[in-house]
Amino acid sequence: MFDFAFSEMLLAALVALVVLGPERLPQAARAAGRMVGKLQRLAGSLKVELAQHADMADLRRMQETLADTASELRQEMQHLRSAAAPDVPAWERLPPQRTPADFGLDEDGLPTLRDTPHAPGFHTPSLGQRSRARRRKLQSRVRVRPRLRVRKQAGRGR
Repeated sequence: MFDFAFSEMLLAALVALVVLGPERLPQAARAAGRMVGKLQRLAGSLKVELAQHADMADLRRMQETLADTASELRQEMQHLRSAAAPDVPAWERLPPQRTPADFGLDEDGLPTLRDTPHAPGFHTPSLGQRSRARRRKLQSRVRVRPRLRVRKQAGRGR
C-alpha cells in the first residue's frame, strides 16, 4: 500500500530530528511505533472478523441447503407413506396374534413334546448333560495306568 524507499525514510527521520529536537524524538518514535502496532492489530482483527463472517455465510448457506433437503425428504416420506398404507386403523394393521402353542409350549408354559412318546420316565437331557456326554465320547477309552517299581533294599534280606 505505502511504498517507502530507504532514502525517503531517511529524509523523514532527518526532518523529524530538526523539527522535534533530540530530546523529544525518542518519545515521538515510541508513540509512532505504538500507533503502528495498534493499526496492525486492528487490521489483523478486521481480517479475522471478515473471515469469520465469510465462514458464517458459508455455514448459513449449508444450513439452508440441508433444511431444503430435509423438507424434500419429509415430503417424499409422507408421499410414500400415503401411497403404501391406505387409511386403515392401526389395530387392523397388526400382525395376527400368536399363542403359546405356536412356540411349542403348553398352557402351563412348559415345552410340549410332540414327536416324542409320552411314556413315564421319559427324560430330556439338559444342555450341560449333553455337553458332558459329548466330552465323555471324545475321551480315550483306554487309560494307561503307570506302574510303580519298588526297589528292593539291600539290608532287608528279601
